[in-house]
Amino acid sequence: MQDYRENDELELYDTVIEGLFINHREKYISFQILKPISRIDRDGGFTYRVKKGTLKFESVIYANIPYGFEWDEWSEFYRSAVLDNSQVIDRIPVKAKENKDIKHIYLDIDYGVNYKELDIVCSNYYLRLEEQEYILHDDFDWLNEE
Repeated sequence: MQDYRENDELELYDTVIEGLFINHREKYISFQILKPISRIDRDGGFTYRVKKGTLKFESVIYANIPYGFEWDEWSEFYRSAVLDNSQVIDRIPVKAKENKDIKHIYLDIDYGVNYKELDIVCSNYYLRLEEQEYILHDDFDWLNEE
């Protein structure tokens, strides 16, 4: 099996995580995100033009989500992969995946100093972005319309 941990199939690199919601009853996991659309170079650094959006995983049958915060840092996606077959899928009981077209979604999150890997097995996922663009700021005021 190909090593998928260096991929970014969902093109999430540097996408900032504003929020995470897990709904056990409806079996979904949703990230509220700020996805980079373009890079803006500035004196002494850079920032991004971003769009707000939602990354949602539906009909979740397994999730390993070691989530955390680091002071004065944004949590952001680093790597991602979508797998039809994996060791994670193999460990799920047959009855749980019976008659389902499931995918293993691998996400690597950069918390600032630490990185954590997330695994989600689900039947459906999507990324929706709003139309309006914003400038992401380094002073943690988050967004500024320009």
